[in-house]
Amino acid sequence: MKTIDLQEFLDNQTFFISEAKEGKIFIYPTDTVYGIGWIYRQDIINKIFAIKQREETNKKLFSIIAPSFDWIERNEETDIDQLRKYLETYHGVTYIFDHNRPWVRIIKHPFQTFVEMLGEPFITTSCNLAWEPIVTEVENIPAEISEQVDYIIDGWPLGGKPSVLIDLVENKIIER
Repeated sequence: MKTIDLQEFLDNQTFFISEAKEGKIFIYPTDTVYGIGWIYRQDIINKIFAIKQREETNKKLFSIIAPSFDWIERNEETDIDQLRKYLETYHGVTYIFDHNRPWVRIIKHPFQTFVEMLGEPFITTSCNLAWEPIVTEVENIPAEISEQVDYIIDGWPLGGKPSVLIDLVENKIIER
């Protein structure tokens, strides 16, 4: 595992895109908490379940960070202007288009530019062990997690408030 300052990461995004495409796992800051992310590969999903120490009965779906609203528009039937308004209104937003598929995020953080340049969804989950507190500072990442990832991007302490869920199936907003 290698820890990188956010600015160094942003200055070298082309390198890190190639690393992501090779299956590297990242811990990175979002608009709410630190997350663990990677490009979809089944072997990595199984590894993340093990890293987070999720029991077999608690293997819920991960979310994705969408590369852009254009990507969402191409893949979901939805009102993009309304999605943009939700993102302007709340500190962090996760969109639910279907309860049986991954939830979708666009984050209000410079890390979003990496996902945009990547051009494909970035699988994401919170950077904490199952049932443990969320991580808002790099120094609080459990060793059981940090020792099993390729890169940690130190972005600064984060707000720590979970994203608001916009449930477009049931047409409701869930503030957590």
